[in-house]
Formats: sequence, C-alpha cells, structure tokens
Amino acid sequence: MIPASEIKPGMVLQIERSLYKVLASEYHMSGGKMGGIVHVKLKEVRTGLLLERKFRPEEKINQVELDRKTMEYLYEDPDGYYLMDPETYEQIQLDRNLLEAFHPFLQPNMKLPVEFLDGQPVNVILPEWVELEVTSTPPPISSLTDEVYKPATLSNGMQIQVPQFIKVGDVVKVSVATKRYLERAKK
Repeated sequence: MIPASEIKPGMVLQIERSLYKVLASEYHMSGGKMGGIVHVKLKEVRTGLLLERKFRPEEKINQVELDRKTMEYLYEDPDGYYLMDPETYEQIQLDRNLLEAFHPFLQPNMKLPVEFLDGQPVNVILPEWVELEVTSTPPPISSLTDEVYKPATLSNGMQIQVPQFIKVGDVVKVSVATKRYLERAKK
C-alpha cells in the first residue's frame, strides 16, 4: 500500500476489485485547512475503460506489481489471439479485447510485451508506431509540394494518406493510435 501522493504514471493500482494502469497523476495543493488532492487518470487493464479519480494525499492505495514477458504473436481464431513465450515455447490465449484495437497491425512472429498477474495475462503493451511497406500508391504529381498527400495501400491492407515523395516499396512508420503516416522509415 502506498499513499496517493506517491502515485506515478505507469503504476498499476487495485481499486475495489479492478486493476487500473495510471495514465497521469497530478498533486494539487490547497491552502489552509483543506489539504491537497491527487487527481489521477486511470485505464482499466482488462476492458480499457478510462476513469478519473481523486484521492486525499494520505489515502492508502494498493499498488500491484505485474510480471512482464516478451511474447511472440502466432495467430488468431474466433476464441482469441495466441502468443508464444520464445524461451519456453509455452503458448497462451489472450481475450479478444486485449488486442482488438491493434488487430490491423498484427503480423506473425511480432514481439509484444505482455503483463501477467498471478500467471494470468492482463495487459498487452502496444507500440506507439509500426513499420509497414507501401504496396501501391500513385506516382507523385511533381508540381505539388510535400504538404499534399496521396492515398497508399500498405502491406497489411490498410489505406492511409502519405506525402507525394513516398513510392511503392518504401517502408513507412504508422501511428497505432491514429492510424496515420508519421515518417518514412530509415533503411
């Protein structure tokens, strides 16, 4: 148990019977007899539900330590997603809700950090961006500047807008959160 004033982003807290990952934490001091308040933004680990809570600085909160392993993505079926521990070759099944948002970016043999509580997978750490190859895009229109975008189809079948200088065969970085082009990947 830790005092609420020590809550930091990245921690996992158990509040009532649910686990929450701390996204942001701010300590607001008040004057006089009021005391301060800790404002925390949380994400429920299993469902992804976002929540904001306020705590008194001296209030005790249960911090949970999760074990983290890098797992290798294998395949999916209607029951869920299957990953393998590359050291022990043990396979686990993840609930669909843990990887549903990342589904368009999943590729066989992709390495993903998975967090476990008491041996059960509870969270997958998704990368901020992925690199994908451009499989089709129209040729550039030379009179246009780099601020004008054109459509491109990526190796995973997703269509995004890319700058005019991008051509077929280029590898681009795509934001997982926004599904938008970030930059051309370095070779």
